[in-house]
Amino acid sequence: MTDTTIDFSALESRSGRSGFAENVNPELYRLLSALNLDREYVRGDGTVLFDAAGRRYLDFAGAYGALPFGHGPTPIWQAINDVRCSGEAIFVQPSVLTAAGELADRLGRIAPDGLTRTTFVNSGTEATEVALKIARAHTGRLGVLTTGNSFHGKTLGALSATGNIRYQTGFGAPVEGFDHIAFGDADALDAALAAAPGHYAVFLVEPIQGEGGVVCPPDGYLRRVREICDRHGVLLALDEVQTGLGRTGRMFAAEHEGVVPDIMTVAKALGGGIVPVGAVLCAPALVNDSFALRHTSTFAGNALAARVGIAVLDELTRDDCAVVTNVAVLGRQLKKDLRALAEKYPSVVTDVRGRGLLLGVELGADVNFVGRQSLLGSIAEQHNLAAVICSYLLNVEGIRVAPTLFGTRVIRIEPPLTVSAVQCARLVAALDRALGYAAVGDLDGLFGHLLGRSTVVTPPALAALRPGRTPDIAVRPTDRRFAFIAHPLDLGFFAAFDPALEVFDHSERQDLLERFAASTSELDPASFVIGSGRVAGGGGATAHGDLIGLPYTSAQLLHLPTEQALRVVGGAVELAISRGATVVGLGGYSSVITGNGLGLGATSRPITTGNTFTAAASLRAVRRVCRERGIDVAQARVTILGAAGAIGRTIGKQLAGEVGSIALVGRKGESSVIAPKLWAAAQEMVASARNGSGSGDLAVAAHEVDGDLDDLIRSRHVEFFTDPVAAVQDSLIVIAATSAPHALIDPTDLMEDAIVCDVAQPPNIGRDVRGERPDVTVFDGGIVRVPSGSDFGLTYGLAPGLTYACMAETMLIALSGEFGLRSIGTTLDGESVERLGELADVHGFALAEATRWREVSQ
Repeated sequence: MTDTTIDFSALESRSGRSGFAENVNPELYRLLSALNLDREYVRGDGTVLFDAAGRRYLDFAGAYGALPFGHGPTPIWQAINDVRCSGEAIFVQPSVLTAAGELADRLGRIAPDGLTRTTFVNSGTEATEVALKIARAHTGRLGVLTTGNSFHGKTLGALSATGNIRYQTGFGAPVEGFDHIAFGDADALDAALAAAPGHYAVFLVEPIQGEGGVVCPPDGYLRRVREICDRHGVLLALDEVQTGLGRTGRMFAAEHEGVVPDIMTVAKALGGGIVPVGAVLCAPALVNDSFALRHTSTFAGNALAARVGIAVLDELTRDDCAVVTNVAVLGRQLKKDLRALAEKYPSVVTDVRGRGLLLGVELGADVNFVGRQSLLGSIAEQHNLAAVICSYLLNVEGIRVAPTLFGTRVIRIEPPLTVSAVQCARLVAALDRALGYAAVGDLDGLFGHLLGRSTVVTPPALAALRPGRTPDIAVRPTDRRFAFIAHPLDLGFFAAFDPALEVFDHSERQDLLERFAASTSELDPASFVIGSGRVAGGGGATAHGDLIGLPYTSAQLLHLPTEQALRVVGGAVELAISRGATVVGLGGYSSVITGNGLGLGATSRPITTGNTFTAAASLRAVRRVCRERGIDVAQARVTILGAAGAIGRTIGKQLAGEVGSIALVGRKGESSVIAPKLWAAAQEMVASARNGSGSGDLAVAAHEVDGDLDDLIRSRHVEFFTDPVAAVQDSLIVIAATSAPHALIDPTDLMEDAIVCDVAQPPNIGRDVRGERPDVTVFDGGIVRVPSGSDFGLTYGLAPGLTYACMAETMLIALSGEFGLRSIGTTLDGESVERLGELADVHGFALAEATRWREVSQ
């Protein structure tokens, strides 16, 4: 017989962490771990959580309002134990549910007047579904009206009512019959109901939008809503799942305006932080046989849940509702203290809002204090600063908070109703320190804990503010729009992006990059806005551009799986388009990993690689240097590294008729010494030499042999190499245009007085040429000067007034509106090369100065 015994000890040895990460929600685990939010809590006691190491955390997230008395409240456990000891049957559907009846009676006594009919459910989203069914069954209408930015749950009906398309896409929501209007706009409600008489069954609304960012409507809104619904004969349903049962300082938020809805949903707090319980309260007249005899539930209204609900109401109503009264008092003081922080850090905090112990601290999306080209500025722009501060508070201060679901700029403050004044003061002091670090751009203070740095809590000093850049440039109505996608070439380029990153060494920068990449998803692609600027061209034309950053170095991008690479760059393109760009440049390796844009659907997206103008600028630079040095290029040997690529191929075709010979360097073919792409590039260059008007030795030889490539190889007018060092040793002119993420040529490899045009980024030629080979002229062929009057200093590691030619092409297309000049694929049009050169002259772009060493990028 085969032994089928299962080794449960081996299974149990797997930690809960790995079980969650592998089998429950690996996607969420990845996002949490990126910011060190992947904490495992082994015990909870009131407002305090404990991890496996025994560290204590104050819980101000409060399970979105589901912890009215904190973790493990004794009265709730006692109610559960009483059920166990009594032996009361828990699941006895269908029969008379005694405990459910008692809870329904208790709810009816504390609810707004007349809401005495109760239908029990197991969650907030189920409560929404029931509310919709009651309304439709009673009215005979199917129309449901809700508000934008709302949240009512994630089952299909509740999701259709939810006013956020981001969470509906792909799930068939909203289903037919659901419409949305602006929250807080009573006139919009009146207009919508007047425009469709007899269509809507119910208007469903939250008294305060919790997941939408703790958004409060104007005073008197709910009273007007009640009057409008009555006038149009439409039911009013209030979603009190998060606001109900004491959260806002009244038993129900509707009481603040004295409004009685027709239907009201409650959940979260009703379970006492231990058992999932929900209920839908309404006027008895709204429920008929059609609903009551067809809507049942296996678990809803069970005895255990009902006894827990009764215990919750006992605690809330004890001593004349002392807990709820204290919520109002504490909430007012906490809101006052948080607003004082907003006044202290006005560039970081834009609003503090809410009622009772449902508060939200909204952070700015345009953090000008750290400048436009800064990590914190980019994070704030992408609405991720709240998540960073939540990470700091948890790991450094030992306080747990979380952003709201939709309003990701908002830190939710939603502790248990039993939180103390001392604990609230500790939160305010900790948040004061976090906001202080953000205000002065102190990355060590905010991110140090992610990198294993000391987490000693010290007040941030204003003197720590590092030199930033000027604020973002606002868009003008007359501006044309473009965007450019960029990334750090290597870890050393971090400080060029933001000087505040100098405090981190290369390994720490690598760690940060990996965390930023891991903290993204298909819903939030790995890209962010670095900053913006304006280019002033000829004829008064101006173009406003955004720089979109990718959190990967060149080497990391090259190692991304193809599908992920296309998703990352495609997400950056979509971000740029959503911000108004009419043309988007693919900088650095964003072009390489997308097949020079072809993998992104170049015909349907307004993208360009910038390769055409990069080739044009490089050609101009080479010709100018040769002219200044009096070199007769007709007999000169030119080596092209990366000759099969779009830039190397184009430069080769343009130079072929002028030079003495060419040496093409590329990868070895699979079945032959010469790769097919490299051979094809050589044929194009020879054809250009033969058919053009050039008088170089190669052109003369090509005419003599009628363009026969084999003959030109034998005469050494054309040579092929796979070893770049061997290829450059006898070449006066070197064009370096490979996509290698590292240097290929050392200074000692070059011939005496060589001229090197290094188009590659990162450079193919070692940066120590200046010290070792002062005879050699090495220049970045892809560097140009922007027109005077421009304000676009957003390029990694370049001196003011300079930019990369690939970015300049994007600018030129935007300024001219000649979108047919976009560079896509490896075959570039010679006429476009010439035209972009002409446009550069028209709009005032000029070649950067060439010197005997690479100066502009050091």
